Amino acid sequence: MNVSYYNSCIMQLSRKDAGTEKIKEFRKSLRKLERKLAERLDGNAACCGVTVAQCHTLLAIEERTHTTITELAAELELDKSTLSRTIENLVGTGLVSRETNADNRRSQHIRLTPEGVKTISAIHEQSNDFFTTVFADIPSSKHHIVIEGLSLLANSFPHTSACCSEDAGIKIKIGKEGK
Repeated sequence: MNVSYYNSCIMQLSRKDAGTEKIKEFRKSLRKLERKLAERLDGNAACCGVTVAQCHTLLAIEERTHTTITELAAELELDKSTLSRTIENLVGTGLVSRETNADNRRSQHIRLTPEGVKTISAIHEQSNDFFTTVFADIPSSKHHIVIEGLSLLANSFPHTSACCSEDAGIKIKIGKEGK
């Protein structure tokens, strides 16, 4: 046997093992983060009086100022019908308003109401306080790494609803509600 070929095979195997170990460690850390976030959300199921899905919708409306359901659905990666129900509830509670688009009667502009702006302010205040304490435990020189890593992670998820293949015999659905 060629020693060079043998060493190459061993190196490939060890790289694969190292990659597998990284993935295992990544998944372990992700499970821990999921548990911590679930604890936070369970203890705060109503984010300033709104659901998590409504909270995310309000924040997206605030970022865009003047938007439509189609634009929000794309931003939040939700079906328009799912988002329409969320918007309907927010209109009902007086946090957002809908106005028919004069140029396109089938389109509606969505805006925060003054009460919606107050709710957003409370959400920002509570979230900023919480994450300030989280960041206090992370060295400030690493803050940019955490932010960049989370952004990369959030943007790298495939647009599939199952994390296990059909062949594996186990299928776990990942819902889009609450993104």
